[in-house]
Amino acid sequence: MSNNLSNEIWRNLELLPFCVLLYDANENIFKVNSQAQGLFGLRNKSHFNKIDFSHITLTNHHSKKELLVEELFFDYFTANNQCQFVLSKQVSKLLLNVKFAKLPNSSSIIIIDVLNNNVDEQYDFDNIISNISTDLIDIQNDDVAKHINYALKAIGTVCHADRSYLFKFAEDGKTINNTHEWVNNDIQAFKEDLQNLPKSDLPYFFSLMARTHLFRVNDVTSLPIQAMSEKTIFQRQKIKSVLCIGLRYDKDLVGFIGCDCVVQKRNWTDLDLIRLRLVGEMLANAFKNLNYKQELQQTQQQLINANQKLNKQVNTDGLTNIANRRCFDQTLKCEIKRCARNKEPISLIMCDIDFFKRYNDNYGHQLGDEVLKRVAKALHNICKREGDLAARFGGEEFAIVLPAVDTEHCQRFAVLIQEKIAELAIEHNFSSASNYLSLSIGFYSLIPNQKTTSKEVITNADIALYNAKETGRNKIASFKKPTKSARYSEF
Repeated sequence: MSNNLSNEIWRNLELLPFCVLLYDANENIFKVNSQAQGLFGLRNKSHFNKIDFSHITLTNHHSKKELLVEELFFDYFTANNQCQFVLSKQVSKLLLNVKFAKLPNSSSIIIIDVLNNNVDEQYDFDNIISNISTDLIDIQNDDVAKHINYALKAIGTVCHADRSYLFKFAEDGKTINNTHEWVNNDIQAFKEDLQNLPKSDLPYFFSLMARTHLFRVNDVTSLPIQAMSEKTIFQRQKIKSVLCIGLRYDKDLVGFIGCDCVVQKRNWTDLDLIRLRLVGEMLANAFKNLNYKQELQQTQQQLINANQKLNKQVNTDGLTNIANRRCFDQTLKCEIKRCARNKEPISLIMCDIDFFKRYNDNYGHQLGDEVLKRVAKALHNICKREGDLAARFGGEEFAIVLPAVDTEHCQRFAVLIQEKIAELAIEHNFSSASNYLSLSIGFYSLIPNQKTTSKEVITNADIALYNAKETGRNKIASFKKPTKSARYSEF
């Protein structure tokens, strides 16, 4: 950059009503206008060098990292062209808003605006806001009150209020409730008295809230005549000043957060307003997130219930309400593999209602269906262990999977089945096996290995059932590996 062009740019920049610093990389010099000279305590001269800034230290307002003024020009503003710093002086700390920009021909400028002449309180509030934000990020149902009360105490304290509170609308939108309240020492609480308060009792207040989402009164006695209802309520509570901010979910007004002063009036500052609005937005977002979580949990639970219902429908026999063939096939396959891994026995019982076609033909299909339901229920009730499964195999045939059950115990289980069916005492005058409904039972017990298949187990149990029926029905038969004389044994 030529000296003439550089000087022309600087003549325009130094007239800005801010603190301005320019760095000319070609000349390796700094230029500082009169406001910046006063801010940093520099003597007036045409240009400056790095050494002139060596006594000045800035502190990043958020990271608390310290740096020299000259460092602002050299790769500091890589991600963000704006940042806040604190300048410590003899009697105060100044909060500075620093903006950085590149100019053509290797020049760059920094513009500084003084935001606050004493940042000690601002520091405290930053810490408070940080804590509130952290608390409300993952707010849960069981700790809502604790975090809201902390936020109310914080905002009431920094705004020099005597009370701070949260009001939420009832579901009908016609009444409001004081859900949370913080009061300073020796200040009367009114939370219990401010439940189900009709909005119509505060027409002026809610008219302003609906339009501006703000109610700011420095002196309650100065309220207009149309706010007579509000004025009466405030004076009854000895309120001298009020500041309230509306809480919104999306665009809907759902409540408000506020502060009031009782001991003495307060001229609410813009900083009070900013702080209250910030906390209000945090609370509104926290409530919104909480509602989203609750809705998500409800949706997830509905999906779980729907999946469970669907799974039950898919795996349950529609007539008998016990496991169907699909469920049986899956269960048997899984249990065979599990028992093979654990080197445990497994048993499969196949049973068939004796002469069920004759029952249907003579007693009718409606009674036949009732018989199927009663038999299924009896079989299901016998299966008491986790893993035991009674299923409708098809028609009048049922199957029972018994993991970790050997031949001896399976035979006892089959006897128990016959006893339970006999207890039903279902008359069957058209059966040649018994005057009452009976079952033929076949079972197969084995210790499976990795090569054992469901088809093999079902086939062998079915062979045993066939032999129980062939030898007169109402009997129990166990599958045995074929020998020269027989392949099953009868009990």
